[in-house]
Amino acid sequence: MLTFQLGETVASIIVLFLPKRFSDRIYTNCSEYQVYKLKTGKLKTKPKMTYIEAVFATILFDLALFGTSNIFINTIIRLFTSLQNSWDKPFKSKQEAVHLITQFCNKLRIQQSPWIWEKEIEDYTSINDFFSRTYQLSTFPKIGHAPLVSPASCTVTMYNNNIDLSTLLIKGCNYQLEDIGLPEKDIDLYRANPILIGYLSPSDYHRVHAPISGVCSHCKMEGLDRRSASVKFFSGKFNILNSNKRLVIVIDSGNVKVALVIIGGIGVDTIHLLGDIEVGKKITKCEQLSAFRAGGSAIAMFSTAPLLFTSDFTRAFNSCKHVELDVGESIANFRK
Repeated sequence: MLTFQLGETVASIIVLFLPKRFSDRIYTNCSEYQVYKLKTGKLKTKPKMTYIEAVFATILFDLALFGTSNIFINTIIRLFTSLQNSWDKPFKSKQEAVHLITQFCNKLRIQQSPWIWEKEIEDYTSINDFFSRTYQLSTFPKIGHAPLVSPASCTVTMYNNNIDLSTLLIKGCNYQLEDIGLPEKDIDLYRANPILIGYLSPSDYHRVHAPISGVCSHCKMEGLDRRSASVKFFSGKFNILNSNKRLVIVIDSGNVKVALVIIGGIGVDTIHLLGDIEVGKKITKCEQLSAFRAGGSAIAMFSTAPLLFTSDFTRAFNSCKHVELDVGESIANFRK
């Protein structure tokens, strides 16, 4: 694996040769921003991304200096995908597993003590095996009582409807709600109701769970023939919600349908369905649906009914536009 120090050096050299307006954009993208953590009810600061990520993601995807669809940028994306997929390489020994996973946790500040993950550290077979880890049954976050809960551990931004999403979120690309892969008959309802967009950082728990209980009425992988771009910039020039590979799952509770769009970035061919999720299957709130391997990852959640957000969730968004959620935390009831 390329060491972090070498990556920092290469990134620093690249920045030296960039115009100031580009380097300023990079520094902005790796600066800290305020997040309201729902579990603690407190504001905190967190970096948008590491310096290395900021350099390459800003140049390639935010500013799109090499374009968005040509042989050069597609080759770069293919190379990045191959690098991410190399995390599937098996450890040579249990000792190597302990060493590399400990190094990985230290770098990303992933909890190690007490150990809350399902397998012992030496029993993981690769970095990607650990990346898509789950909790021990006894340490899984408490599931909220509200009908709609967070499907993932992520930082969420809320939009009142699709007009807000297309105006504020997607700039410089031809975003269309109809092209995401949502069932056409419910498009107008999804368009009118609140939309939640969540980004999973590399240190987050990378499994996605059902936000409500109900029956799976739609389950399909979209964009299989595309080269997915980075999900780190929703306001960049890449149309990730229409072009990236993504898994679309709709759960019908009988009164409301919730559509979960699981979006991958580079390395997104590593979105995995878990269990036997298929159309017609009954799904329980917070049941596992999918897992990400290495690569950019995000989710978008749509509803066919208006949402009555919990008082804690409302207070969070009144305090800060970015809210950090644990998987299973209460989000909303459904208005009748």
